[in-house]
Amino acid sequence: MVVKMSNCGQSAGKTPNRIKNISKEIGYYLSGFTDGEGSFNVSVINRKKDYRHGWKVSLSFNISQKDDTIPRLFRKILDCGTIRYRKDGICYFETRNIKDLSEIIVPFFQKFYIRSNKKIYFGIFCKILSIVERKEHLTKKGMNKILKLRDLMVVGRKRKYTNIEILESY
Repeated sequence: MVVKMSNCGQSAGKTPNRIKNISKEIGYYLSGFTDGEGSFNVSVINRKKDYRHGWKVSLSFNISQKDDTIPRLFRKILDCGTIRYRKDGICYFETRNIKDLSEIIVPFFQKFYIRSNKKIYFGIFCKILSIVERKEHLTKKGMNKILKLRDLMVVGRKRKYTNIEILESY
């Protein structure tokens, strides 16, 4: 499957000022850090009681580090997301808000592009984000598109629910 990045959830030529004003030095520094320590995630969460079809598509971007300097820098520069501390001392920056993902995170990585193979996952993430923004994930056809795209993203663990289990609810 070929994944075109298109506009990844934003209108062509509409880079927010906060992204335009980021220096190349800091922008590519954060992008490079993402190459090594960041991830673009797509989860399908069982919400049988809360959702019509019982499933929620949850998208997120995050980076983690033992020291909180870099996560805090992401938060300061991008002016979105949250900083969290795990019990094991790891600090991470995370953005889950669809609007922030679409209007801040995506334009940031379109301007300060990822150079590693992680750019493929970013492209897939953008496609899925666009599907969610158009509310196509609320249909069986749209959810199936998301699941097929998500299957192209490598995860380090077994998924909790199979695609078949998810689609049977629609």
